[in-house]
Amino acid sequence: MARHSGGILRLALEADPRSLDAGQVFSNEEGTVGFLLFNTLLEAGPEGGFVPVLAEGLPEGSADGLAYRFRLKQGVRFANGQELEAADVVHSLERCFDPEAAAVNLAYFTSILGGLEFLEARKKELATPRRPGHDPGPSRWIEPRRVEGLRAVDTRTVEIRLSRRDLGFLHVLTTLSAAIVPRSETTRLGRQFATHPVGTGPFVVKTWTRGARIRMVRNPYYFKADRPGPDAVDVLVGLDRSTQAMMFERGELDFEYYITDPDLTRFRRDPRMKACLKRVVGSTPTFAFLNCEIPPFTNRLVRVALNHAIDREAAVRLMSNRAVAQRGPLPLTVRGFNQELPEYAYDPARARALLAEAGYPNGFATTLWCNPKDPTWWRLGLFVQESLRKVGVSVSMREISYTGLIDASGRRRTVPMGIWDWVSAYDDPRDTLDSLLNGNNLSEDGCINNAFYSAPRVDELFRKSAAEGDPGRRLSLFRQIERQVVEDAPWIFLVQMNLDSLCQPWVKGMSLRGFWPPAHLEDCWIDR
Repeated sequence: MARHSGGILRLALEADPRSLDAGQVFSNEEGTVGFLLFNTLLEAGPEGGFVPVLAEGLPEGSADGLAYRFRLKQGVRFANGQELEAADVVHSLERCFDPEAAAVNLAYFTSILGGLEFLEARKKELATPRRPGHDPGPSRWIEPRRVEGLRAVDTRTVEIRLSRRDLGFLHVLTTLSAAIVPRSETTRLGRQFATHPVGTGPFVVKTWTRGARIRMVRNPYYFKADRPGPDAVDVLVGLDRSTQAMMFERGELDFEYYITDPDLTRFRRDPRMKACLKRVVGSTPTFAFLNCEIPPFTNRLVRVALNHAIDREAAVRLMSNRAVAQRGPLPLTVRGFNQELPEYAYDPARARALLAEAGYPNGFATTLWCNPKDPTWWRLGLFVQESLRKVGVSVSMREISYTGLIDASGRRRTVPMGIWDWVSAYDDPRDTLDSLLNGNNLSEDGCINNAFYSAPRVDELFRKSAAEGDPGRRLSLFRQIERQVVEDAPWIFLVQMNLDSLCQPWVKGMSLRGFWPPAHLEDCWIDR
């Protein structure tokens, strides 16, 4: 098939991204845009291995598994024309530990030697009062950098040293959190880099009109100069999913991430639209987190009781059979998913008995926070509300935007319960389990573990898994964590949602996968 250049790839978002700084990108939609702007050292290969991107080849690893040395491709430039150097890689990874950079996935990088010490030093530095009249500029970092495990050996060679063996570390380097950014631009722009991003990817942001449109054009310095593809990407902002579906049907959009149930039902009956449907099965665990630091969810019996109050098969039917029942925390698409995990049986009588045993014979009242603009979340929230009412628990619904829920649920002792989902960033159990359930990573604010779940045995298993170098023993530790999490019930387990998307027949080269972000459009082209 001939590949063509030219044309405009047309996308849409429900709301503006919170940020297009690679380290701050969180949602699926932000991730799709982010991978058009940035590159990483490595990317995931089709059979579970790795493919070099900005790296010249796969890294040279030390015999003890504690060091990796990368050689960078020659002649790679950022969209501002600046040549990529090893110092930019060091800087990009160090930003993950800097509170001013507000990176969302610090937990990914904690095995880097000296990273957490650098974090604590930065916190103290930022807490030190500034001298009157002293303006340090957008960034107060003072050279040289101080993360012990990151070193620019020369302009094209980077060495990364770890404090412990970490079999998931190369997976981490494939995520957008590890994308490489230019030190000069992040230092010059500070927080404004979030709206003026510069990367090495195939596109660069030309204009961003808040609430209306993001226009991206080809990066004139992109290192894959012969890459076919569109001349520009237009991202319309502020369109709900039903509106996006109508525009797609009229040929006004080229791709739509999520389809509502009514639209999916309608499109399945239309041969032309049915041919545009794309699906990944069971990629998105969707659940109600229970804040284990807010009573009564501090009591395990209460959390177990609420799980027995849920008819998961009814939840699957409510989702128009676009899901399977959730039996544990991992997505079905992740290697190592345990098909033999015990499930909570639907047993309202058992739920009421456990509530009485926990000291709540007449139930209790609580609030469930949910984004009403996400039809899946909202319907599941109402389903949870009705299910818990039947066992004596009164749940009021609190409407909040997606970005508002990210912020509020990451703040300690703020959100008692809420609807949430997760798409793993890579094919390893560590991402979902460590990000969402590792009590060793709890923080006062910006905490991804929004259940604030911490259990001594599980936290110890996480520490052991982080240091385990044998793949089989490491998987065994993760399965122990899975089982204990199910028993401790920090979530009301609901469903594993399928991802149903729409892609026009003239869009070629788009890949849909079961990891974050599910859609990769950086290698697509238009063939009308």
